[in-house]
Amino acid sequence: MKRERDHQFECGICGTEDRYLLHNVRHRTPSYRRLCTNCLLKDHRGLFCPFCFIVYEEPLQNDRSMCNKCPSIAHKLCIPSTYPHHSPFICPTCSSPGFSFINPNRNGDFSSGRVIDKDSARALVAAAKIAAISMTKAAALARVEAEKRVKEATFAKKRAREALERLAYLAAKENEMMEGIKGGGGVNDDAKKGGNTNEVYLISPPQITGQQQQQQWTLK
Repeated sequence: MKRERDHQFECGICGTEDRYLLHNVRHRTPSYRRLCTNCLLKDHRGLFCPFCFIVYEEPLQNDRSMCNKCPSIAHKLCIPSTYPHHSPFICPTCSSPGFSFINPNRNGDFSSGRVIDKDSARALVAAAKIAAISMTKAAALARVEAEKRVKEATFAKKRAREALERLAYLAAKENEMMEGIKGGGGVNDDAKKGGNTNEVYLISPPQITGQQQQQQWTLK
């Protein structure tokens, strides 16, 4: 249990435990993870300039340089003239395997003062903006999914109510038929309507009076 709680306060990729550098982000839909500033920026390279750390509000169309190895996009004017990988352009992350966007230990004592330089601060702000955009999109998708589930639940509830009403109707009809059979005596509905029936009924022969019998003798 303690180990699971510790996972909530460490980067989901590199495992760093610097909590103030962690960001909540939608990572590989539909999971959510906490990523440190460095891992978040490396995982979203196409959303910001790796030199000025401006987050792109819209896709960058002009005056851009795309990394020859990854989706990273930089402003042409932001690339230093002394940058060794200018043409073809290779972003700082791809040019150096150990590259890090943020290094809190660069200036001052991190354990006591938590001092970072200007570039690291820009990287931290860029990561926070990207995380906010990611969570805003995740919230919108969750809202749409919730509305869809509500509609499905409403429809299922309606179908269940209709099924119960149909069942109640059939049960009432069956009870009505059973009561009709019990109260109908020996004559069923088919006999009353003149329909075919397999039941046999005994009928007494007609009584012949003496005068009718004498007339019959006279005729003979």
